Amino acid sequence: MASQDQILREFLETYNRIVEECFNRCIYTFNYRYLLDDEIDCSSRCASKFMNVNQRIAMNFAEIQSKKMIDMQEQAEARSEEQASPTSNSQMAGNSKQS
Repeated sequence: MASQDQILREFLETYNRIVEECFNRCIYTFNYRYLLDDEIDCSSRCASKFMNVNQRIAMNFAEIQSKKMIDMQEQAEARSEEQASPTSNSQMAGNSKQS
């Protein structure tokens, strides 16, 4: 399990990457104190796209992990059934020899 510090660090790294990428793409004029309307629109669209992609990736990752966990659980159950099955067969064979 990831610690809270690691989760926070990953979040901040993602946030910083988004800010840097959107700033480099959208901010082009440093002559004014405030952002131009075009820069605001561009940066809003940019951040929104990054967040949507990040959310989709997280959802896909969770779905894949869930499927892997189900497969691992099914494999473990199948192994435990296989291990239990030969024991009961050998006991049955031993019982039939005694008769």
